[in-house]
Amino acid sequence: MTEVSARLDAAAPASADELRERLLRAAAAVFARQGYDGTKIMDIVRESGLSTGAVYGRFRSKNDLLREAIVTHSARSSRMGPDVDRVADLITAVATRTDAPLSDAEAVRLEAYVTARREPEVAAALDESYHLFRERLAPVVAEAQVDGTVDDGVDPDAVLFLVRILNLGLLLHRGSGLPGPDAASWESLVDRIVASFGRPAEGDDARPPTPTLDLDLDLDPDRTTGAPEDPR
Repeated sequence: MTEVSARLDAAAPASADELRERLLRAAAAVFARQGYDGTKIMDIVRESGLSTGAVYGRFRSKNDLLREAIVTHSARSSRMGPDVDRVADLITAVATRTDAPLSDAEAVRLEAYVTARREPEVAAALDESYHLFRERLAPVVAEAQVDGTVDDGVDPDAVLFLVRILNLGLLLHRGSGLPGPDAASWESLVDRIVASFGRPAEGDDARPPTPTLDLDLDLDPDRTTGAPEDPR
Protein backbone atom coordinates (compact mmCIF):
# COMPACT_ATOMS: atom_id res chain seq x y z
CA MET A 1 0.00 0.00 0.00
CA THR A 2 1.34 3.42 -0.93
CA GLU A 3 1.29 6.51 1.21
CA VAL A 4 -1.63 7.87 -0.82
CA SER A 5 -3.66 4.70 -0.21
CA ALA A 6 -2.86 4.83 3.48
CA ARG A 7 -4.20 8.36 3.70
CA LEU A 8 -7.35 7.39 1.82
CA ASP A 9 -7.97 4.46 4.14
CA ALA A 10 -7.37 6.67 7.14
CA ALA A 11 -9.91 9.20 5.86
CA ALA A 12 -12.99 7.09 6.51
CA PRO A 13 -15.62 8.29 6.17
CA ALA A 14 -14.59 10.09 2.97
CA SER A 15 -16.10 13.38 4.17
CA ALA A 16 -14.24 13.32 7.51
CA ASP A 17 -11.93 16.11 6.30
CA GLU A 18 -14.12 18.51 4.40
CA LEU A 19 -11.22 20.89 3.74
CA ARG A 20 -9.23 18.10 2.09
CA GLU A 21 -12.19 17.33 -0.18
CA ARG A 22 -12.55 21.00 -0.99
CA LEU A 23 -8.87 21.26 -1.90
CA LEU A 24 -9.06 18.16 -4.09
CA ARG A 25 -12.07 19.58 -5.95
CA ALA A 26 -10.28 22.91 -6.40
CA ALA A 27 -7.10 21.18 -7.59
CA ALA A 28 -9.08 19.13 -10.12
CA ALA A 29 -10.73 22.28 -11.49
CA VAL A 30 -7.43 24.16 -11.83
CA PHE A 31 -5.47 21.22 -13.27
CA ALA A 32 -8.28 20.68 -15.79
CA ARG A 33 -8.35 24.34 -16.78
CA GLN A 34 -4.63 25.21 -16.75
CA GLY A 35 -2.79 21.90 -17.00
CA TYR A 36 -0.27 20.58 -14.51
CA ASP A 37 2.68 22.72 -15.61
CA GLY A 38 0.52 25.84 -15.74
CA THR A 39 -0.79 25.37 -12.19
CA LYS A 40 0.74 26.94 -9.07
CA ILE A 41 -0.21 26.14 -5.51
CA MET A 42 -1.58 29.68 -5.11
CA ASP A 43 -3.99 29.03 -8.01
CA ILE A 44 -5.44 26.12 -6.04
CA VAL A 45 -5.55 28.22 -2.87
CA ARG A 46 -7.54 30.92 -4.66
CA GLU A 47 -9.86 28.39 -6.29
CA SER A 48 -10.61 26.75 -2.94
CA GLY A 49 -11.03 29.99 -1.02
CA LEU A 50 -8.80 28.54 1.73
CA SER A 51 -5.41 29.53 3.07
CA THR A 52 -1.94 28.36 2.04
CA GLY A 53 -1.69 26.73 5.44
CA ALA A 54 -4.74 24.60 4.68
CA VAL A 55 -2.93 23.21 1.64
CA TYR A 56 0.45 22.54 3.22
CA GLY A 57 -1.18 21.16 6.34
CA ARG A 58 -2.56 18.33 4.18
CA PHE A 59 -0.35 18.06 1.09
CA ARG A 60 3.40 18.37 0.72
CA SER A 61 3.43 19.66 -2.86
CA LYS A 62 1.57 20.14 -6.12
CA ASN A 63 2.65 16.60 -7.05
CA ASP A 64 1.06 15.28 -3.86
CA LEU A 65 -2.22 17.00 -4.70
CA LEU A 66 -2.30 15.59 -8.22
CA ARG A 67 -1.43 12.10 -7.00
CA GLU A 68 -4.21 12.06 -4.46
CA ALA A 69 -6.71 13.55 -6.90
CA ILE A 70 -5.92 10.69 -9.32
CA VAL A 71 -6.25 7.89 -6.76
CA THR A 72 -9.30 9.37 -5.04
CA HIS A 73 -11.11 9.78 -8.35
CA SER A 74 -10.21 6.25 -9.40
CA ALA A 75 -11.50 4.80 -6.14
CA ARG A 76 -14.83 6.54 -6.68
CA SER A 77 -15.22 6.05 -10.42
CA SER A 78 -14.47 2.32 -10.22
CA ARG A 79 -17.68 1.90 -8.19
CA MET A 80 -19.87 1.04 -11.14
CA GLY A 81 -23.45 2.16 -11.44
CA PRO A 82 -26.47 -0.13 -11.53
CA ASP A 83 -26.45 -0.24 -15.36
CA VAL A 84 -22.91 -1.70 -15.52
CA ASP A 85 -22.83 -5.27 -14.26
CA ARG A 86 -21.21 -7.03 -17.23
CA VAL A 87 -17.92 -6.60 -19.09
CA ALA A 88 -19.90 -5.85 -22.26
CA ASP A 89 -21.76 -3.03 -20.48
CA LEU A 90 -18.47 -1.60 -19.23
CA ILE A 91 -16.83 -1.56 -22.67
CA THR A 92 -19.94 -0.09 -24.25
CA ALA A 93 -20.17 2.62 -21.57
CA VAL A 94 -16.49 3.53 -22.03
CA ALA A 95 -16.26 3.29 -25.81
CA THR A 96 -19.45 5.01 -26.95
CA ARG A 97 -18.73 8.42 -25.40
CA THR A 98 -17.06 9.99 -28.41
CA ASP A 99 -18.07 13.65 -28.32
CA ALA A 100 -19.02 14.68 -24.77
CA PRO A 101 -16.84 17.42 -23.25
CA LEU A 102 -14.41 16.26 -20.57
CA SER A 103 -15.41 16.58 -16.94
CA ASP A 104 -12.82 18.04 -14.55
CA ALA A 105 -12.05 14.54 -13.24
CA GLU A 106 -11.49 13.23 -16.79
CA ALA A 107 -9.32 16.21 -17.72
CA VAL A 108 -7.20 15.64 -14.61
CA ARG A 109 -6.74 12.01 -15.55
CA LEU A 110 -5.66 12.95 -19.06
CA GLU A 111 -3.29 15.56 -17.64
CA ALA A 112 -1.87 12.95 -15.28
CA TYR A 113 -0.94 10.65 -18.17
CA VAL A 114 0.98 13.49 -19.82
CA THR A 115 2.66 14.45 -16.55
CA ALA A 116 3.61 10.83 -15.81
CA ARG A 117 6.25 11.01 -18.57
CA ARG A 118 8.25 13.42 -16.41
CA GLU A 119 7.05 12.69 -12.86
CA PRO A 120 7.59 9.14 -11.54
CA GLU A 121 5.35 9.81 -8.52
CA VAL A 122 2.43 10.64 -10.80
CA ALA A 123 3.11 7.51 -12.86
CA ALA A 124 3.01 5.50 -9.62
CA ALA A 125 -0.36 7.04 -8.73
CA LEU A 126 -1.75 6.06 -12.14
CA ASP A 127 -0.49 2.53 -11.60
CA GLU A 128 -2.19 2.42 -8.21
CA SER A 129 -5.44 3.71 -9.66
CA TYR A 130 -5.34 0.95 -12.29
CA HIS A 131 -4.88 -1.68 -9.58
CA LEU A 132 -7.96 -0.29 -7.80
CA PHE A 133 -9.85 -0.50 -11.09
CA ARG A 134 -8.81 -4.13 -11.61
CA GLU A 135 -9.74 -5.14 -8.06
CA ARG A 136 -13.22 -3.65 -8.37
CA LEU A 137 -13.83 -5.31 -11.74
CA ALA A 138 -12.42 -8.74 -10.92
CA PRO A 139 -15.86 -10.20 -9.93
CA VAL A 140 -17.44 -8.83 -13.13
CA VAL A 141 -14.76 -10.43 -15.31
CA ALA A 142 -15.05 -13.73 -13.42
CA GLU A 143 -18.82 -13.75 -14.00
CA ALA A 144 -18.29 -13.03 -17.70
CA GLN A 145 -16.09 -16.11 -17.98
CA VAL A 146 -18.78 -18.20 -16.28
CA ASP A 147 -21.62 -16.99 -18.53
CA GLY A 148 -19.51 -17.17 -21.69
CA THR A 149 -19.51 -13.51 -22.66
CA VAL A 150 -15.73 -13.71 -22.24
CA ASP A 151 -14.29 -16.95 -23.63
CA ASP A 152 -11.97 -19.04 -21.48
CA GLY A 153 -9.24 -18.44 -24.05
CA VAL A 154 -9.41 -14.66 -23.64
CA ASP A 155 -7.06 -13.19 -21.03
CA PRO A 156 -9.14 -11.10 -18.58
CA ASP A 157 -6.22 -8.74 -17.99
CA ALA A 158 -6.05 -8.11 -21.73
CA VAL A 159 -9.77 -7.23 -21.74
CA LEU A 160 -9.31 -4.76 -18.88
CA PHE A 161 -6.27 -3.27 -20.59
CA LEU A 162 -8.40 -2.78 -23.71
CA VAL A 163 -10.99 -0.94 -21.60
CA ARG A 164 -8.25 1.27 -20.17
CA ILE A 165 -6.76 2.07 -23.58
CA LEU A 166 -10.16 2.77 -25.13
CA ASN A 167 -10.90 5.14 -22.29
CA LEU A 168 -7.56 6.94 -22.61
CA GLY A 169 -7.80 7.21 -26.39
CA LEU A 170 -11.29 8.65 -26.19
CA LEU A 171 -10.19 11.12 -23.51
CA LEU A 172 -7.55 12.37 -25.95
CA HIS A 173 -10.08 12.54 -28.77
CA ARG A 174 -12.77 14.27 -26.72
CA GLY A 175 -10.24 16.69 -25.28
CA SER A 176 -9.18 17.71 -28.79
CA GLY A 177 -12.70 18.77 -29.75
CA LEU A 178 -12.33 17.06 -33.13
CA PRO A 179 -15.38 15.37 -34.71
CA GLY A 180 -15.82 11.63 -34.32
CA PRO A 181 -17.25 8.97 -36.63
CA ASP A 182 -20.91 8.38 -37.30
CA ALA A 183 -22.31 7.38 -33.89
CA ALA A 184 -24.37 4.43 -35.13
CA SER A 185 -21.46 3.02 -37.15
CA TRP A 186 -19.10 3.34 -34.18
CA GLU A 187 -21.53 1.66 -31.78
CA SER A 188 -22.02 -1.18 -34.27
CA LEU A 189 -18.26 -1.70 -34.42
CA VAL A 190 -17.99 -1.70 -30.61
CA ASP A 191 -20.78 -4.28 -30.41
CA ARG A 192 -18.93 -6.54 -32.85
CA ILE A 193 -15.70 -6.23 -30.86
CA VAL A 194 -17.50 -7.09 -27.62
CA ALA A 195 -19.24 -10.07 -29.25
CA SER A 196 -15.87 -11.42 -30.40
CA PHE A 197 -14.80 -12.00 -26.79
CA GLY A 198 -17.48 -14.62 -26.15
CA ARG A 199 -17.63 -18.34 -26.76
CA PRO A 200 -18.87 -19.51 -30.18
CA ALA A 201 -22.57 -20.32 -30.18
CA GLU A 202 -23.63 -23.97 -30.00
CA GLY A 203 -23.34 -25.57 -33.43
CA ASP A 204 -20.77 -23.09 -34.70
CA ASP A 205 -17.85 -25.11 -36.04
CA ALA A 206 -15.59 -22.11 -36.14
CA ARG A 207 -15.65 -18.39 -36.19
CA PRO A 208 -15.14 -16.74 -39.55
CA PRO A 209 -11.46 -16.04 -40.24
CA THR A 210 -10.15 -12.66 -39.21
CA PRO A 211 -9.66 -10.54 -42.33
CA THR A 212 -6.12 -9.44 -43.04
CA LEU A 213 -4.80 -6.43 -44.88
CA ASP A 214 -2.28 -7.24 -47.60
CA LEU A 215 0.02 -4.29 -47.06
CA ASP A 216 3.18 -4.59 -49.16
CA LEU A 217 5.47 -2.99 -46.60
CA ASP A 218 9.24 -3.41 -46.93
CA LEU A 219 10.49 -3.37 -43.35
CA ASP A 220 14.13 -4.28 -44.19
CA PRO A 221 16.15 -1.57 -42.40
CA ASP A 222 19.06 -2.08 -44.84
CA ARG A 223 16.99 -1.05 -47.81
CA THR A 224 15.89 2.47 -48.67
CA THR A 225 12.74 2.86 -50.76
CA GLY A 226 13.50 4.48 -54.07
CA ALA A 227 17.27 4.55 -53.57
CA PRO A 228 19.27 3.92 -56.78
CA GLU A 229 21.23 0.71 -57.00
CA ASP A 230 25.01 0.84 -56.84
CA PRO A 231 26.13 0.35 -60.45
CA ARG A 232 29.40 -1.33 -59.38
